[in-house]
Amino acid sequence: MIYSFPSYVPGIAIAIAVLAASIGVLLLWRRQPLVVALIAFGVSAVAGGLFAPMLAMDRVVLDDEKLEQTTGFWFAPTVKGFRLAEVESVAIGTARDRKNREIEVWIVKGRDGQTREIDPGDLWEMNGQDILRRLGEKGIDVRR
Repeated sequence: MIYSFPSYVPGIAIAIAVLAASIGVLLLWRRQPLVVALIAFGVSAVAGGLFAPMLAMDRVVLDDEKLEQTTGFWFAPTVKGFRLAEVESVAIGTARDRKNREIEVWIVKGRDGQTREIDPGDLWEMNGQDILRRLGEKGIDVRR
């Protein structure tokens, strides 16, 4: 199973990029200060060059071998997850992040006795219940 954002999510970032670029062109055409137009072009570059590809490329893959998430910027993706054959159980817990906010973590206990915490991304969290159900069907002890 491959989970990804609906196509309208990166589409929103593309729409913002096009709108910001249009505003930048309009500002140049109306001979507004160059700095203001450059800000609009900067917003366009960030939305279209960073966020749209990031949202389009985010994936969570659950197959017979692994649960793996690829997320982050297109030029420096982050991959996290685990191999199913190495996992005894999965539990959902909470932890504190760097800003002392409570976040969801997946506590993965390996067959070797080691435990590790995985901070799932937004896409993983959005599909968490379905992922847990499918992990249970694959014989992994799921604790909610």
